Amino acid sequence: MGMTASQARLLSITARLTDNENSGQDISYAKIQLTDKMDQLNTDYLAALDATKLTVLTGFNDSEEIYTDISYGLMTGYNTVAAGKQYVVTDKDGKVLVTDEIAKAYESGNGDLNKFLATLGYSLADIDITKNTTGGYNDADKALARQKVHDAWDVYLTSVGLSFEDEEHGLEFGYTSLGAGYFNGYATYTLNGETVPLNYEGSTPEQRQNYDYAVALTEAYYGDSNSAADLKTAAKPENDGYIQYLTNIFQRIQQTGYYTEADPNMTIKDNTWFEEQLRKGELQLEYYSSAEKKFVSTSISEDTNIQEVEDEREIAIIEQKYKNDLQKVEQLDNKYDLELQKLDSEHNALQTEYDSVKNVIDKNVEKTFNIFS
Repeated sequence: MGMTASQARLLSITARLTDNENSGQDISYAKIQLTDKMDQLNTDYLAALDATKLTVLTGFNDSEEIYTDISYGLMTGYNTVAAGKQYVVTDKDGKVLVTDEIAKAYESGNGDLNKFLATLGYSLADIDITKNTTGGYNDADKALARQKVHDAWDVYLTSVGLSFEDEEHGLEFGYTSLGAGYFNGYATYTLNGETVPLNYEGSTPEQRQNYDYAVALTEAYYGDSNSAADLKTAAKPENDGYIQYLTNIFQRIQQTGYYTEADPNMTIKDNTWFEEQLRKGELQLEYYSSAEKKFVSTSISEDTNIQEVEDEREIAIIEQKYKNDLQKVEQLDNKYDLELQKLDSEHNALQTEYDSVKNVIDKNVEKTFNIFS
C-alpha cells in the first residue's frame, strides 16, 4: 500500500472510530436516561399503590356492611343510601346540582310545589276519590273526601289569621281550571254566591305547606278527574316517601337555586369526575335532617355513610401498566447493551486496523528519511 493510500485509509479509519465512539456515548447516555426512567417508574408505582376510592354504605348482608362506589346517582337517589338518608349535591355557592328531569319539572312548576310534583307524576293529596268517581264509592265516601278538603283549608286559613267565623263552616270549595294540564287553575271558595280564588297569603314554611296540601286535595277532588287519575297520590303508602323526597328537593332548590352539569365530558354520571370534584371541594354534600327539617352540610370525611378504601381495581390496572412499562424499559436496555457490544467489537477491529496502517505509514516515513539522509 502506497503512502498516499495508507494516509487516506488512516483518515477513513479515524473517522469511523470517531463515529463509533460518538454512537457509544449516545447509547450510554440513553442507558442513563433509562435508569432515570426506571427510577421514576418505581416511584410512581409505589405512590400509586396508595390509590383509594370513595364508597357509600348501601345496605347490609346480615351484619356485614355493603359499600358501593360513590356516584351522583347513588348519593342523590331515593333510598339508595342505607337507612334512607337523603342527600343533595351543591356547588360552592350552594346551588343544587340536579338532573335535567328535576330541572325541567322545577321550571314547569314556576315556584309551585304542586305543579312541580304533578310534572313528575305525583300529588300531595292523600285521597283517591273525586267528585266524579263512580263504582265502589258512595255519597258518604265523597262526603268524607269533601270534609278533608274543607278541614285542610280550615287549617291553612287559621294559620294565616283569616277567619270567617260561623260563615266559614258553610263555605263551598271548588276548583277553576284554566285549561288542560295538571294544576292549570286555582282553588276557589264560594261565599254569598260569589266565587273567590284562594291565593296564598302566608309567609312561613308551615303556612306554605298547609296551603300546598289544601290545593292538592282540592285539585284531586274537584279538578279534572282524568288528570287527577294519572297522578300517584299520597293516599297510597308506597308513594308517600317518594313524594316527601321530591318535596325536600323542591324546597332546597328554592333556597339558593339549582344548576345542571351540561358539559358532555364532565357529566354527573361520570363517577371519576364526581369523586374528583368532591375531593377538591368543588362539589359539596348536604343531607336532610328530620330533626331540623332541613338539609344540613356534611363532607366526605365527616359522613359516617361514606368510606375511603383501597381501590383494588385501580391498583390492579396500575400494576399491569407498571409491568408493561418495566418490560419495555428492560427490552430497550437489552437492545442498548447489544448495540454497545457491537460497537465495542467494531471499535476493537478498527483500532487494530488503525494501528496496523499507522505502523505501515511510520515505517514508510522512516524508510524515506533513511533514503534521503
